[in-house]
Amino acid sequence: MWRWAAPLALLAAGALAASIARAETVDPQAILATAFPQMRALRQATKPEIAALEARLDADERAGADRSCLRQAVTELRWRLGATSDTAAALRSRDRLRSLAASTTNPPGNTQDADGSYGPCVEAWFWKLDASTDRFLDDDPVPVAPRFLDRINDPARLDAYLRGLLVSDLRRDGVDRRKELNIAGADLVRLILRRRPATYPWRADLEPVVRRFIAAAQDPATGFFGERYREGDRDLPVMDLSVTFHMARYLDGAIDHWPELVDHLIAIKHEQYPHGWLDADGMTSHNNYDVATLFRLGWPKLRPEQRPLVAVELAGLVDWCLGTALGPDGTIRTRADGESWPDALYFTAAFLDEAGIFDPAKRYWTDRTFPDAERIRAGLARQAGKLPPDEPMARAALMRLATLRPSAPN
Repeated sequence: MWRWAAPLALLAAGALAASIARAETVDPQAILATAFPQMRALRQATKPEIAALEARLDADERAGADRSCLRQAVTELRWRLGATSDTAAALRSRDRLRSLAASTTNPPGNTQDADGSYGPCVEAWFWKLDASTDRFLDDDPVPVAPRFLDRINDPARLDAYLRGLLVSDLRRDGVDRRKELNIAGADLVRLILRRRPATYPWRADLEPVVRRFIAAAQDPATGFFGERYREGDRDLPVMDLSVTFHMARYLDGAIDHWPELVDHLIAIKHEQYPHGWLDADGMTSHNNYDVATLFRLGWPKLRPEQRPLVAVELAGLVDWCLGTALGPDGTIRTRADGESWPDALYFTAAFLDEAGIFDPAKRYWTDRTFPDAERIRAGLARQAGKLPPDEPMARAALMRLATLRPSAPN
């Protein structure tokens, strides 16, 4: 099918990449570290402890243990250390994590707290929301009413909350809101537009608020979504791969500016996440899944000369996954920094599914064949099958591998 790249399109992509390289950039963690040196010192002192615990969690998860509680606590602590200036709250998170890690038992992933969230091991509201969303999207009953959602179940309160996530004044407030914009924005778009959980009384007048938020968050020049950072009297927009993926994915591609979005997406391939495709150590299946999904959603709306470029990029991502990220039997070899084992399984399976490795009908971008596809599918399914059966990411991975029937939209 597409096996060549149009020279004019390549020149245009190169020009766009050069313009991005000249654009202003913001390093939120560096700004916070300079403005709040106590948090920088605490982060450095805590890194070895987090690394040791994550290695333990990795081994436990590979053996099939439910470590969702500790993963929640580690994720919140990482966020507090890297994106906030509140050392007291970070120390509380660290101490809570130590207590949980020392305990012989932790709440399983299907445990709700008193307010109905599935985040009993975290303190921040948006992390409670994120721990709950995948379970709320399922059709299974929610035993404890999710009263914690009442906080934003009002148009004015929801509007104020979402608008408050769009701009970070790092030196004044000491908080980088990028992660909360990404997590809470994606979760609330899904829950409110899909009216989940089914038994929760979402107000009918929330959807226009969500739609306005989406429109306000998209940059028409690049098609991307992202945080804006206040520098003096200016707001500097920083385009974000993950936020863009979430908005496009959970709206089934019903966003604007697709040609501009794909131009920008290709131009940032060598930049580091969240501004580009790469983690500190290079490619990851997680980011590649985001990229592949954006390519698929945008394909019908692209200019003719863009499609060959997309095909070339997808071929490169597939070759990396099959040659580097996976062993011949589907064993995962590489993961994103801090990524849980269930997440690694899901994002690898999801990338391969998006690229059409398992299903020729999904190979809109190529006529290649993949003779090892079934062996890889079986290997990934075998690894996912070792995880607790109600673990949301394990279930989602098995659905992507077509070995489990979906029970709800994901």
